[in-house]
Amino acid sequence: MTRRKDWPHAAGNSPQPSPSPHPLLSRRLHVRPAFVEVDLAAIRGNIRAIRGVIGPGAAIAAIVKAGAYGHGAVEVSDAALDAGVALLCVAIADEGIELREAGLRAPILVLGPPNATEIDDTLAHDLMPSVGEPQHAVMVAEAARRLGRQARVHVKLDTGMGRHGARPEVAHSLAERLTDLREIEVAGVFSHFAEATDLEWTSHQVEQFIAMCAEFGCGRPGGPIRHLCNSVGLLRLPEARFEMVRPGAILYGFNPGYDPALTPEGLRPVMTLRCLVSAVKTIQAGQPVGYGMTWHAPRDSRIAVLSVGYADGYPRALSGNADVLINGRRCPLIGRVSMDAITVDVTDAGLVAIGDEAVLIGRQGDERITIEEIAERAGTIGQEIVCRLAPRLPRVYLGRSED
Repeated sequence: MTRRKDWPHAAGNSPQPSPSPHPLLSRRLHVRPAFVEVDLAAIRGNIRAIRGVIGPGAAIAAIVKAGAYGHGAVEVSDAALDAGVALLCVAIADEGIELREAGLRAPILVLGPPNATEIDDTLAHDLMPSVGEPQHAVMVAEAARRLGRQARVHVKLDTGMGRHGARPEVAHSLAERLTDLREIEVAGVFSHFAEATDLEWTSHQVEQFIAMCAEFGCGRPGGPIRHLCNSVGLLRLPEARFEMVRPGAILYGFNPGYDPALTPEGLRPVMTLRCLVSAVKTIQAGQPVGYGMTWHAPRDSRIAVLSVGYADGYPRALSGNADVLINGRRCPLIGRVSMDAITVDVTDAGLVAIGDEAVLIGRQGDERITIEEIAERAGTIGQEIVCRLAPRLPRVYLGRSED
């Protein structure tokens, strides 16, 4: 088996859908009224949607670094494996060790470069390091020798990103060094697109990748697998899917920058950010709200206070520049985002009371606030929005596999 079957539910019993007003909270103790809901059935469905695009030829590697983009690495990895992914990708060794200690036994690739302080732990936990320099190869081989084991690695190539990885002028010497190191087996070769929407530069990177891969025996039977395509690449560049693709953002159901017309059929958002109203008050016209008194009521108004703020990863850049869903209506965020609170104008939202649900990301009724919308308003990208949501926001999981 490549995945756990007996992992514990976080913070109590698995939440199940319920007709009660707040089913998730009613089923769990010690959960603050602001929390992130993660739909694991959507993870599995999104992997099926990706498979529908790429067909049966290429394997899928799930990008679960940064706590699976803030969704929860262990739970998302288990769901992804349940849906048939062949490889889990993390950024640093500690992330892979977390998965191993949770009981996952699937292949795990550490995308970042190895270093001497953690390479022994990396190999001891059966993680595959990335090797992008001859020095990396020697470091891995020495650790494998100390541990008395074979090390499987993936070679990282720099085809035009300008970060980690072997440049074309280094690839040949790296391949020769790896051939000489009997402790190392090259299981894969990969690179990263700098900007997959730039077809001219991306075509250059694909050409570089193909040429450099030949140095490592790719393309022959039993040779290392090749993986290059990220979310945008796998949608736009079928010729670059090779033996494996690495979806990140689309695994979590949001668009990192591709033409929306390319959205795979059945792809859906995985994350919802919910918060219960903690206070409601009526203020008179002209009265200020929040730090800096940046907002003054243009009329007698009703204000809802939500106990979530920038300490939870909700961007301060959204001060006076976002909507929140209450009673299925868009309500403007007013004043500044505080460390632990935001204020929302609910004057036109009908009856609002303490304990009512607000949705900051996700759907309520016929309205939806997307990750893409929040990112655009905050002047950043969707990946940053989801990754910065703080651990103090509990993750509540729906759609756990029962098989």
